[in-house]
Amino acid sequence: MKQALTILISLMVLAFSSGALGQARERDTASEPDYSELLAINTNSFTTPLVNSSLGVAMQPANLLRTVADEPYLLWVELKRGLLHLLKREQNGGFQTLETHPISMGKEGYGKEIEGDQRTPVGIYTITSFLPDEDLLDKYGSGAFPLDYPNLVDKLESRTGYGIWLHGLPKGVTSRPRFDSDGCVVIDNSTLISLSDHIDIGSTRMILAETLDWVSIGANRPVRDRLESRLENWRSSWSAMDNDAYLAFYSTEFTNFSQSFSDWDAYKRRIHQEKFWIEVEVSDISLTSYPGDNDLVVAEFYQTYRSSNFNAQGLKKQLWRLEEDGVWRIVYEGGGG
Repeated sequence: MKQALTILISLMVLAFSSGALGQARERDTASEPDYSELLAINTNSFTTPLVNSSLGVAMQPANLLRTVADEPYLLWVELKRGLLHLLKREQNGGFQTLETHPISMGKEGYGKEIEGDQRTPVGIYTITSFLPDEDLLDKYGSGAFPLDYPNLVDKLESRTGYGIWLHGLPKGVTSRPRFDSDGCVVIDNSTLISLSDHIDIGSTRMILAETLDWVSIGANRPVRDRLESRLENWRSSWSAMDNDAYLAFYSTEFTNFSQSFSDWDAYKRRIHQEKFWIEVEVSDISLTSYPGDNDLVVAEFYQTYRSSNFNAQGLKKQLWRLEEDGVWRIVYEGGGG
């Protein structure tokens, strides 16, 4: 009997240890609040950090292929679960969730297409400004952070509408249904104010995606390496003034909203005839897979352009699409000279 009891205890310890290890590898969902029916609560919003590290392995959202060190914080809205996460960049290059808060979104859900559809957009947005309490109607709460909707992708997809904000609840209101705004992301006032300490106007990104999926930093290496190689070869062929090689990096669907691919091709060949040499350098490269479209990547970097008759430097943004032949090509480019 004693031997049987000893074996039983040993098995229970082993099972407990295996379970604890499994919980360390995965997010501890048992300790999370039940978000399924949660409202945007004005006075008692949840700030439970979600565990997204795996035994010390650096983790990051799957959409982040390459990030820059000067992006310390990122706002991520997980639309399917109605949650806003404040993410912090770690020294190992990964990200950690600092806070998680319930939100209210568009009455008709998410996936905005046209003005007035009462849907919250899906995409990568930048917080452009802050509107204080005294400049707003009470319905917007203690303040608002406007987003740059419609962004480049929205314009390319002919999406319409404007005035998509992250804002607070009306004062005195203690709750709001998850689907209740005209398209804005709504959060409680105390959280809105505290988030301002982590927001850099004009640069902090707010990603609105259906889900937030975590991967190790190394998991994205194959696609990141391909894109980095394409970007470097684009730069070197431009610097070499090899028109055919350089222009082959652009899709026949390319546009910058003022030029089609044929216009761009003719323009670049013409101005290159007027130059003796070109030098192009890029730095601070960021690569982000677009939410809902893994075949579209946003590339942002600082570009220094020098030539025999013109110099320029500044931020450049490109949209790279994986086309049917399996090759990444540029479908949009703007800024940087």
